[in-house]
Amino acid sequence: MESGKRVVVLLYVDDMIITGNNEDEISRLKNDLSIRFEMKNLGEVGCFLGLEVERSEDGFFVSQKGYAKSLLERFSMGEAKEMATPMEPYLKLKKGEGQLLKDARKFRQLVGSLIYLTITRPDIAYPVGVISQFMQTPRTPHLDAAKRIMRYVKGSLGYGLMYKKGGNFLLSGFSDADWAGDENDRHSTTGYCFSMGSAAISWCSKKQPSVALSSTEAKYIAATMATQECIWLKRLISDIYKKFLFLFPTEYIVQTFIFYLYEEL
Repeated sequence: MESGKRVVVLLYVDDMIITGNNEDEISRLKNDLSIRFEMKNLGEVGCFLGLEVERSEDGFFVSQKGYAKSLLERFSMGEAKEMATPMEPYLKLKKGEGQLLKDARKFRQLVGSLIYLTITRPDIAYPVGVISQFMQTPRTPHLDAAKRIMRYVKGSLGYGLMYKKGGNFLLSGFSDADWAGDENDRHSTTGYCFSMGSAAISWCSKKQPSVALSSTEAKYIAATMATQECIWLKRLISDIYKKFLFLFPTEYIVQTFIFYLYEEL
């Protein structure tokens, strides 16, 4: 392939997206693949693995509106009252509080479905991460918290990720952590988010593997987890684009100490 021309293939089992910056090379790849494999060209991408892609003059909008609607119907919450937030403020769920659920499978199915919804909904990543800790022996408060997330989703079906055309092609990331926020085991929770251009491309809300002895230690652990993700993203994007900007300001406010990292490739 000539210098400057790029074709990118995204493959999951038997579903495929082919894109690039040269129509001739894309057509050539499609023809070569169709000779060797039985293929069906569905045209411009509109839905891929439950992700809906809407193209406009401004860019691409990616959401899971249809999937979210199906969840509301599947779990009989189509008529539920909408909520403005996905989680009750200062909620602390515990393992032993409340009655055990008679059918834990429904709770696990609901949580698993919500985890898939976080692919385009970083706004529910934290509450979904919290309720996913109670999959083994779920109780009524855990189910109530899961339903609260569903009620929030019902009122925000149109939410998604808008990747706008133009602008700075800049990969930026941020990380933070609470300290001993889980009252069950006193583990802290890491949160990080990476964006490119106008929207996020990777995010995480996850409990830390060890108990931090201070808020500073918790933030350093979070920065380590984010850095691991950052290295992977840099390598992935570098395989697609030869040159891009990278900005990762990880801020720790410990007395008067503020630390920033910046690198331009």
